[in-house]
Amino acid sequence: MVMIVFNTNVTTSRQYNIEWNSDDGFEVLERVYKHTMNLGQQKCSCRSSELKGIPCAHGITSMNHLNMDASQAISNWYRKETYLKTYSHFIQPVPNMEMWPERRNSIVKPPEARQMFGTPPKNRRREIGEVRKAGKLTRMGTIMTCSICRGANHNKRNYPKNPKPKSTPTPTQEVHSH
Repeated sequence: MVMIVFNTNVTTSRQYNIEWNSDDGFEVLERVYKHTMNLGQQKCSCRSSELKGIPCAHGITSMNHLNMDASQAISNWYRKETYLKTYSHFIQPVPNMEMWPERRNSIVKPPEARQMFGTPPKNRRREIGEVRKAGKLTRMGTIMTCSICRGANHNKRNYPKNPKPKSTPTPTQEVHSH
């Protein structure tokens, strides 16, 4: 998997242009973007090589410019020797649960519930024993007034002096028979 990522970066690195910046520094031009690479510190502005431990395409471009072997910059964690050294020791078996020492009062209880952060409740906090109002307010008893004539019992939509539009019949398709 490491070599697949490395080879992809090698292929991508061939498309970049490079400008010398200092002894160990380079500017790698990637179409519109510029990335700065410091070979002395093995750091690139894309930070990909720091995260993965595999040289990024910008670093490979810089190393190729100085005729360096970019595969030597792959982190030691990916090397076969490190893998073999890590797993060279045997893991000792753990005794089964019957042999574990018994403990008293080892019941694990969940943590106490606490108020979560976020949007506070919209309704006000009611006093203890305060009765909540039942139902919703209605418009019953309110007098409707017209915004045109200020008259009562009708509104602008039902203004009595406005002529009601006559409904036009919809044209029907005539069926031609031969």
